[in-house]
Amino acid sequence: MNKLLVLLACMLLSSTTLIARDINIAAIDSFINHIEQHNQGFGSVSIAHNGKMLYTRHYGQKAIPSAPIRYQIGSITKTYTATLIHRLCNKGLLSLDTTLDTFFPGIPSADSITIAHMLNHTSGLADFTVKQDTLIQWLTQPASQQDILQEIERQGVIFAPGTNLRYSNSAYYLLSRIIEQLYQLPYAEVLKREITTPLALNNTHACLQQPLNAATPYRLNTANRWQEVEDFYFPNIIGVGDMVSTTTDLIAFIHALFDGAYVDSASLTHMLPSEGTAFGSGLMLMPFYDHTFYGHAGDTYGTHTAVMYNPSDSIAIAIAINGCATPRNDMLIGICSAIYDMEYEYPDFSQHQQYTASPDELAQYAGHFNSSLIDLPMLITYNEADGNLSLQLRGQPSLWLEAKSPGVFINSPTGVAISFRNPDRFIFKQFGRIIIYTRQ
Repeated sequence: MNKLLVLLACMLLSSTTLIARDINIAAIDSFINHIEQHNQGFGSVSIAHNGKMLYTRHYGQKAIPSAPIRYQIGSITKTYTATLIHRLCNKGLLSLDTTLDTFFPGIPSADSITIAHMLNHTSGLADFTVKQDTLIQWLTQPASQQDILQEIERQGVIFAPGTNLRYSNSAYYLLSRIIEQLYQLPYAEVLKREITTPLALNNTHACLQQPLNAATPYRLNTANRWQEVEDFYFPNIIGVGDMVSTTTDLIAFIHALFDGAYVDSASLTHMLPSEGTAFGSGLMLMPFYDHTFYGHAGDTYGTHTAVMYNPSDSIAIAIAINGCATPRNDMLIGICSAIYDMEYEYPDFSQHQQYTASPDELAQYAGHFNSSLIDLPMLITYNEADGNLSLQLRGQPSLWLEAKSPGVFINSPTGVAISFRNPDRFIFKQFGRIIIYTRQ
């Protein structure tokens, strides 16, 4: 599930307001053709203007077996959960000032954590999806609600409520349970009654409604082959990251949200990030130069999604990628550049997938590694059966690695790169940070 803000670009340029006119569909198609022709991923893209769907394309599908066009949307689920909470407030059944101990008195600091804190990630609650023990990927297998609540209680709070900000899956898990308590219905049924049925969002479901109806996620592994990804066991993350939808349904939802179909204007304002912040109470700031979008991104172990809406020109964009070699941000930058007629240089894939590491080379890199700069051990594994090299930081899911040249590997969706000086030493790079690791 998403923890990183989707920042397409933050540079301030002269205003370029989108006038009501034809969007250059050919330019969008040209960019996606470039991605597709270089086998850099597959998924779906939809674009709407003033509520009218202008463009939908399912790209790269020839690389995999025939698949449905519904996708796991990950943390975009949180926007639906936040909408349901605000609807409860609009109905007078809940207040943003209500404290967590009203529903879960056993959670540490519950008497100081408000619904508002939980919505905007200032509650201090941590992340139950990362269990700090040997069960690093414990949510790929069924876990009971009692197990999850015990883990949330065990983790406690990492700062006093309202004093800081940290993205919290735990907060949204508790919010979804509060929704169930107040409606006396399962989350999936509340979602259906309050959000999807009124607007005929027929391809949008919580996992317990249709748990097997989403496109299979894939990754491009070290051997340059698309490989299926083991994803979350989604009943563990109901209301947090379990939902399935299509890009067209996502656009219909966010347009309706901004049009006042679900919550009143005061609630919508509360959902938006305040000035100088990235996260609101269910919506994120997603800027593209001086064009301000609001929405949410979502990540599972294998699918990467985003939906975003620009109120000033009524442009809505949704993407869903279940085979990701080109990062989601790069996809959004290319699409937005075409929409706003901005100069944009396509990614250079000429050197991609031209180098294939030998089994002997890959096997020598496997092992446990540590850094003297940070207490974050790393495990590198080699799976001879599928020719795949992967790395895993403590408390995180494993990342597959693409071979780029001898000793050099990357994970495109996260921007991680490692470069081996020799089999016992490598440089780890991400977001400009460089850390040296040596074999344990």
